[in-house]
Amino acid sequence: MKITDTIEVIELKLKYGEHEMVIHPVVIYEGDQAVLIDTGVPGGYNTMMQHIRPGSTISSVILTHQDLDHVGTLPQLLDAAPGKLNVYAHIGDQPTIDGRAPFLKASPERLKGMLSELPESERDAFYSVFSPETPGNVTHTLHGGELLPFAGGLQVIHTPGHTPGHISLYHPASKTLITADAMAIDEGQLMGPVPNFTPNIDQALQSLNAFRELDIDTVVCYHGGLFRGDLQQRLDELVPSS
Repeated sequence: MKITDTIEVIELKLKYGEHEMVIHPVVIYEGDQAVLIDTGVPGGYNTMMQHIRPGSTISSVILTHQDLDHVGTLPQLLDAAPGKLNVYAHIGDQPTIDGRAPFLKASPERLKGMLSELPESERDAFYSVFSPETPGNVTHTLHGGELLPFAGGLQVIHTPGHTPGHISLYHPASKTLITADAMAIDEGQLMGPVPNFTPNIDQALQSLNAFRELDIDTVVCYHGGLFRGDLQQRLDELVPSS
């Protein structure tokens, strides 16, 4: 799904345990280089790469937060990068992405179960990359408010609640908001963050206020895909008035 000639939304249908998961990473093309926004689930690397333009090399990754379905193929991307892979993430989730802190929503037992169906080499790579015994993965630490040098400028918005370091991204040139998991689409309806997977739902809902001053034509949700409609009206409906 094209947003512009250089920005595309990928739709990935992946088996995740006994369930099928549909996710929507975003890729930005800059010449023969590609910037990937979120990396999908563990075990999904080959499927994801089938959607990358031939001849493109992923040189940068922006991780919107620490959840496994967003950082899952980072080990393979690090291994495949011809040089140092640029990895952007918010300081609030950096400890987990660097392997210095546990995953917020995946206990060691749950993580073991989620990785159990992967080939041994992929399991080992995952545990190695997200380990305090190996070098950190994040090369560019974000705080919110940065304008990243991709697609003519990509604005970082700190939207905590789903995780402490959750970020959304705004592309002013195309009036596109990439919400990651700050919002979702359910049966065509734009919703707030999914409560069952959002430890601080009140904070997550208040984070949506950061979108109010933006000029937005297209919303991209990691879970749900594209929404084109009156975002401001939905915010009024979703965010409790203070």
